[in-house]
Amino acid sequence: MIHWSSTKYKRVTRSILASELYSIAHGFNIGSLVKSIINKALEIKVLLVIYTNSKSLYEYLVKLGTI
Repeated sequence: MIHWSSTKYKRVTRSILASELYSIAHGFNIGSLVKSIINKALEIKVLLVIYTNSKSLYEYLVKLGTI
């Protein structure tokens, strides 16, 4: 298991939700890069799962239909 914790994102936003969306997208990009490197180097399948403790972000993603 690999743990990722975002502490600061350099993009200036006007809302906390937008900032959380940028952070999770950035984390997903890095996670998918690590996953593809492991898949190619070790030739095993790795599952990528993203967790969040932000209720507003979760509700927004559910509303979009991505979950």
